[in-house]
Amino acid sequence: ERLIGHVYFTKYLSMGIDQWKPNQTYNRLKIIELYRVSFEDVKEILVVLRLITNSPNLQELHISGLQNTVVALETPTLYFWENECPSDCTFKRLKIVTMTDMYGVPHEMELIKFLLGNSPALEKMCIAPCMYVTKGRLNMLVELLRFRRASPLAEIIFIQEPL
Repeated sequence: ERLIGHVYFTKYLSMGIDQWKPNQTYNRLKIIELYRVSFEDVKEILVVLRLITNSPNLQELHISGLQNTVVALETPTLYFWENECPSDCTFKRLKIVTMTDMYGVPHEMELIKFLLGNSPALEKMCIAPCMYVTKGRLNMLVELLRFRRASPLAEIIFIQEPL
């Protein structure tokens, strides 16, 4: 099964995030595609986290960020990752992750770090920065390469050209 969430999908789901049942599992979900996710909105990030952590058979994850020309680089809620990410979470079947229109903002980087560190079967992670990001590309790449990987086979592909 595949879930495709287009524009405003995560925004719409984030409005009811407080009523989301945390033990709901999506066993048949193998591919998740989420487009135009705002990494400045903690509730939208929580939607993404709940979808992926409750999909035990997830094999592919594709996320595109929201193309804003103005992005807040300082995120005061990074403790959110420690509180919301289960420490025992493992994406046992996740093999491919594609993230496009990334700015390298803290919440994006924390999601990438979480996926790399908890995906023992990961083969490929493709990261494509937003076309508006010019100065921070090298910093983003250097930070990505420092993240711990649960899979010894995980290849990080940093795409310079827009997809």
